[in-house]
Amino acid sequence: MTVFRCRVCHRAVTPPVTERVLPDPDRDEEWYRPKAPETDADGHTDQPIVRMAPGTFAVDPEPSGPPYVLDGSSGLLIESGPSGTVVLNPGDGIGLEAHPDVAMRRGHCCGMDGEWGPNLVCTCGAVMATVYSDCYQVQELRLQPDAVERCD
Repeated sequence: MTVFRCRVCHRAVTPPVTERVLPDPDRDEEWYRPKAPETDADGHTDQPIVRMAPGTFAVDPEPSGPPYVLDGSSGLLIESGPSGTVVLNPGDGIGLEAHPDVAMRRGHCCGMDGEWGPNLVCTCGAVMATVYSDCYQVQELRLQPDAVERCD
């Protein structure tokens, strides 16, 4: 089992969690909830797709989050944020608080979207993680790799 701690104050920011492979977005059977339930007339659901099962984590080797850069071959904006983010179930963060800068807590109708970067801080104030909790996106919590220390 692994616990992630704040690199500044050394307080645990996750319960004990078990590492697994990051679910592949092209293979639904690896997701915690592969199919979203029915939505209401506005397209909302109270059971969105969640990437990681409670008590599990994966390390994403790919860049995640902003800044977004133009990909020359596709012409699309792509994520170029930090590689190595720790991906968890949104409920597996302990003692994390909303970022004090209200602009960082940007979201839409149901939660924060993480589009502007880390939106959660440790209780000591260290910028810690990004939660993706709006209804239009896959739900996950991503710890910033330079903000946490891994304790196995």
